[in-house]
Amino acid sequence: MAEIFKHFENREDVNKKAAGFHHLSQKEKLELLEELGKLKDENTGVFLNLIYPGETDKGLQKNIRALLHKLKTTGIKIEEPKISGEPVLRKIEEKKEHKGFMSNYDDHNARVVLSAFEVKKNNYIFLNGTIHFTDGLVDLLTVPVDKNKLEEITREYRLGTGEGMILVDISSQYAGYMLEEASKRSGQYKEETAQLKKFTSHVDDSIRKPEDVYNLEIPGTTHSLEIEKILTHAIFEPFKLTWSSIEEDRKEYNSTGGSAIVLPPYMAEEKKQAFLKTLTGRDDFKSIVPSIKRMLEDYAYIFYSLKELPYYKGLIDCLHDPGTPLSVALHFLKKSLEIEEKKEEGLIVNPYG
Repeated sequence: MAEIFKHFENREDVNKKAAGFHHLSQKEKLELLEELGKLKDENTGVFLNLIYPGETDKGLQKNIRALLHKLKTTGIKIEEPKISGEPVLRKIEEKKEHKGFMSNYDDHNARVVLSAFEVKKNNYIFLNGTIHFTDGLVDLLTVPVDKNKLEEITREYRLGTGEGMILVDISSQYAGYMLEEASKRSGQYKEETAQLKKFTSHVDDSIRKPEDVYNLEIPGTTHSLEIEKILTHAIFEPFKLTWSSIEEDRKEYNSTGGSAIVLPPYMAEEKKQAFLKTLTGRDDFKSIVPSIKRMLEDYAYIFYSLKELPYYKGLIDCLHDPGTPLSVALHFLKKSLEIEEKKEEGLIVNPYG
């Protein structure tokens, strides 16, 4: 039966015979391929290309590829065999896992941002950054870790945080953005954070930059909390501002309105508010308002990660008002001046320490 396949009169004949090839028995197919190995013409190459996609036997596939290669070495123009369906040998795209984590600020104005990029299965490049509210990125540790070690580190951070401190999952790209942003502010670890782009450029995260935090999907029925209520949440509790002249400013603030002429409470409060606004205009406070805005954006992301959506929505609504960062800055300046400085360590416990 295979004899009729050995000669090709024209391309139409090639197509017709190729359609009948798969009705042959295994033995007949092998006999035909052996005979075709003796031919050296273009129609033979066309025929082999036509039968290859539909052949499922790996041995026959190998024979067909060998015959096509033989024809090519004799100078006959041969196209690469077209493979329909799933290729026999296909490149397996390994989906890598990337992680990001962020804490809120502790009472020393510091927080951690962690980022992990999988370089091969269950092996990561891990970045452990400490960000100070005003100074930016002050410490960055970069180490290779396996999956078990990464889980151990994040678990220790979650267990080791003090009261009011949390560590939430965020996108790896947002974590990378935060580390690079903080590096620019401190002038440290520029080379290390620049390397992050090699890992983040191909990562498809929906939350990459602060502007992405404003439009996260929430139910339409979610109500919005007022800023006064939001600022009483536990994640704001540890945070207070510190600066070099805080003791002198605290004395002046607390004495405001305390002259021989006793002022009504509302007038004393007005004088204190005026003093606070004067502080925000000083050179050493010039970055406080934009830094407060960025903190609020990050905290909105924290609320979203915690699924505390009324807090998230309320904070986003407030951030649409350009005056919110200044009013929140005044809130924390007042809080910092009205409490005594505690002589204690920060609330973030570094598991490496």
